[in-house]
Parts: sequence; C-alpha cells; structure tokens
Amino acid sequence: MHKILKQILQYGLSLGLMGLFIYWAFEGINRGELWDAMTGISPVWAAVMCVATLGTLVLRAWRWMVLMRPFAPHVNNLNASLALAICYAANVAVPRSGEILRCVSLKWTTRTSISALMATIVVERILDLFWLIVLFWLIVYIDIALPALWTLVGTDRDTIGLLALAGCLVALSALVLVSVYREKILAGIRPLLARRVWGRGELILKIIETFIGGLSALRQQPTAYFEIIVSSVLLNAAYVFIIYAAFVGMGLDQVYDLDAAAALVVMAISSIGVIIPTPGGIGSYHLLFGEAMHRLYSVPLSTALACATLTHALANLTYVFLGGPTLLWQWQRSRQNSLEDPDD
Repeated sequence: MHKILKQILQYGLSLGLMGLFIYWAFEGINRGELWDAMTGISPVWAAVMCVATLGTLVLRAWRWMVLMRPFAPHVNNLNASLALAICYAANVAVPRSGEILRCVSLKWTTRTSISALMATIVVERILDLFWLIVLFWLIVYIDIALPALWTLVGTDRDTIGLLALAGCLVALSALVLVSVYREKILAGIRPLLARRVWGRGELILKIIETFIGGLSALRQQPTAYFEIIVSSVLLNAAYVFIIYAAFVGMGLDQVYDLDAAAALVVMAISSIGVIIPTPGGIGSYHLLFGEAMHRLYSVPLSTALACATLTHALANLTYVFLGGPTLLWQWQRSRQNSLEDPDD
C-alpha cells in the first residue's frame, strides 16, 4: 500500500509539474497565431522530421546494443529499436515507465535478463548527461550562440567553456577507469559502505554494482568506445537535424536566419526539459525550446512555441504510432507463448 501511495504521489507531482510548465510557457499566447504557425509547416518537411525520428531510434538502438553485447549478442537492431519506441511511447503517459517496458520488451522478444538490461540503461543515462555537457561546451566555447546567451547566464564565456570541458574530461576519465578497474573499485567501496552508511550500504552497493555491470561492454570490447562515440555523435546530429528541418519547414530559416548552429543551441537547451520528470517532457520541453528561440534569436514567442509544439508532437506521435501497437502485439504474443508453454 505504501508503495502504491508513493507511485501515486510521484505521478501527481509529475502531472503538476507538467501543468505548471505548460501554463508558464503558453500564458498569454494567442491560440490563433499558434495554430496558424503550426499549420504553416511544409508536409514534406514534416514527413522528413518523422523519418529522422525513426533514424534516431536506430542510432540509439545501435549504442544500446554495444552495451548489451557482452550478455545479449543475439539482440538485433530491430528488436532494440522497437523496444525504444515502446519506451518513449510509454513515457508520454507515465514518466520513466518506458525504461522498464523496454526491458520487458526485450525479455519477451529475446529472453534477455531484465536486471542486466537495467544496468545498461543506467550507463545510457550517464552517457546522455555526458553528451549534453559536450553540447553545451560546443555552444559556449565555440561561441555559436548569440551574445544574449551570456547576458542570460551572467558570467564569462571562457570560464564556462573551460568548466564544461573539464567536466567532460573528468566524466569520460571516470567511465574509463571504472570500466577497467571495476573489481578493485568494488572491493574498496564495500567496507566503506558497511561502516558509514547506517543500514543503507547494501542498497547503495547494489546501485553501484548495477552501474559498473553496465560498463562491462567497455571492458570486454576495445571497439566499444569507438562505436559509442560514433553512434552518440550521429544521434545528437540527428536531433539537431530534426529541429533544423522544423526551421526550414516553417520558413524560419529565411525569416529569422536560423541555421544549423541555431538548431544546435535550441536542441541543447531544450534537452534539459526532457530531463525534468514530466510526461514525455511536455511543458518543460516547450518552455525551454520556445524561450531559447525567442530570447536568443528574436523569434516571436507564439512562433517559437509553435515550432516547439510541432517538433515535440511529431516525434511523440511517431513513437506512439510505432511503439503502441508493437507493445500490444508483443504482449499478446508473450501471453500466448506462456499459455502454450506454462513451464517457461
């Protein structure tokens, strides 16, 4: 009962945050102007955005397969891509629920251990955070954002750039060291947790072991580092392309001179909204996306929010139309298999 109440409270908090961010983002916006801007997109470019969204699933699935390879080399890109589509579709309804469902999907289709898959997801989240830092370093250090950005952050560009670069290097070095010296690190952590965490040592140790277990691919495959870097670069480039396609499809590249660099800036800033635990990033994504376009590139707020809404909606509709039916089909197939083989 306590667990159910906790889940209800977490979901209620998520919905509350979503409502707050939606109100914050769209307060005072003329709905007619918003709708006109959204419906003005070229259908061809809208289709391109959907196809590119499918491409991001394939690229993310490739990176995920690298992490799964030591214990699940039989998982192919199609299975992983469909599992990710299910994940993102579920997250639109219930935040973070998709992480469990994508593991269940691969359990149904490839009989892969859910606990082992969860370890790779922990590593994936760390990798996403690392690449987000890299993106901000690009924005800050290469100075592709407008000077207004420095007014917003209120500090020196070079200082931010050096701090971001140092953070990237530290994070990357830590991942490499942990993957290489995992046993020694665990041996050193166990006695420390036993003495100093007052009953929470076992739980914390389990979390750490899960994370380190997810790094086994890096230890066993020298090429894994290269594949993860290439797939991550291509993945983030695809996200930038989707936003740039929205600019072109809505004619914003001509009216406001929004180029690929602007798409990179908006993508990096709006990615923070996806981290906030609202259903599918609704509200938080729109707010940061719209404010970035409006404050940094002087795009009218209604137009900026129309672009944010289109980009977010097309991506999530792609996930739902692919992931929803796939989840139902896999569930029915799994149920049928369990009835045919009750000892499985």
